[in-house]
Amino acid sequence: MSISYPNQGLIVAGTGLSSGINYTALLNAIDKSLSEPITLMQSQESPLNSELSAWGKISSDTSNLNSAAAALGQTSLFTTYSATSSDPSVATATASSSATPGAYSISVSAIATKDVMASQGVASSSTAVSSSGATGSYDITVNGKTTDVALNSTTGYTLADLSKAINNSGAGVTASIINNGSSTDPYQLVLTSNHTGTNNDISVTDPTLAASSTATALTFTTTQAAQNAALTYGGISIASQSNTVNNVIPGVTLKLASTGSTTITVGLDTNAIDSAVSNFVSSYNSLLSDASTQQTYNKSTKSTGPLGGNPALSSLVNNLYSFMGSEAPGMTGSSGLPSTYGITENTDGSGQLQLNTTTLNSMLTSNPQQVQQFFSALVNGSPTADGVSEKGGMTNFLNSYTNPAKGVIYFEQQQINSQLTNMNNQIASQTALVQQQMGMYVKQFAALEKYVGEMKTTSAALASQIAQMPSTTSAGG
Repeated sequence: MSISYPNQGLIVAGTGLSSGINYTALLNAIDKSLSEPITLMQSQESPLNSELSAWGKISSDTSNLNSAAAALGQTSLFTTYSATSSDPSVATATASSSATPGAYSISVSAIATKDVMASQGVASSSTAVSSSGATGSYDITVNGKTTDVALNSTTGYTLADLSKAINNSGAGVTASIINNGSSTDPYQLVLTSNHTGTNNDISVTDPTLAASSTATALTFTTTQAAQNAALTYGGISIASQSNTVNNVIPGVTLKLASTGSTTITVGLDTNAIDSAVSNFVSSYNSLLSDASTQQTYNKSTKSTGPLGGNPALSSLVNNLYSFMGSEAPGMTGSSGLPSTYGITENTDGSGQLQLNTTTLNSMLTSNPQQVQQFFSALVNGSPTADGVSEKGGMTNFLNSYTNPAKGVIYFEQQQINSQLTNMNNQIASQTALVQQQMGMYVKQFAALEKYVGEMKTTSAALASQIAQMPSTTSAGG
């Protein structure tokens, strides 16, 4: 690694001008040597981070499986009913948890309709239907409530103005303007009750306009009379203000669409149960697949997954195999085996599961109570646990892994985080030490370069002095 070190007053870089020493290369070599323990610790962080990431994936998978298992153990799943109609064009139906399974025949002789009233035709939507100075109101009565739609005494009303005023009044009707296609006076104001049934008949009291008014006074007549729905069930005649009919069939809401006969069949909502079981199988398989990835030796990379040989993960997988390969707690024989309910192991040796919904639905038809007991026993630990996890149940076991404060996965992650924290502290401490040592070397090399420079200066001075000294010759005889 590369360590930054403090400037000790002299910059030592490149090759010394006096000494010819390559300080950069020398310092890099010392830095590399001193930093080897740090590099080693940093290399050890990578597998720890991989383990932490792997446990994060296993944690997510285990939580998903726990949720899917818990959903199977809820008794409400097996008190969810569906209602189907033999002729949806006559009526459709929905069932609540209070419904009673069975087949119910109904006959519809009338559909509830809304009351409709229309004015006489006028030339256009901008035709004045009251003028300035007009007083009074259109009094609209629906289901015993009268709403006064007052005229505008300042400007008067056009047909469009009146339509808007009625819609803003909350009178219980919807006003609209139609063009009936007539060559003269084709525009009519139509009032439609907001609800069906005879209780919602409309009546309108028209205001009396002044004799001098040039506006067209509107009068309304009924164009479609309100009608109640009429049906028979079990020989009993039933009238309804609405086409939505409750409490004729216990726990079932009917939506009437036309006259005719149909049979409403109420039974367990197998689609909801199929979906819950399928989600459980899918979550189980995802966990096993990811656990295998984290543990298996990869021939291409020549390495084992981050959690290879981890006893906690091995225990999780082995216990799941045990849950799905043996009788559910409190049940014996075939009634306690997953295969009875269409859950079997894949033939590829992966340990993953597959679901046969035909087998499951057949059991739901023949013995729905046993199906509920099996899943309650498997995930809750008892065929009568009623959604409460007991010792021996899958959710109780999975909770021991997923508990955010004391679960196995939490413990494994804490162990890894503790190692990473200790390692980071050691790296920080060692880095500081290397920085200190490198600073010392910088200072020493700076002093060396200065000393060499001084020696060269001294040497040059001495050489100069020697060169200037007078030469002596020997006397010869």
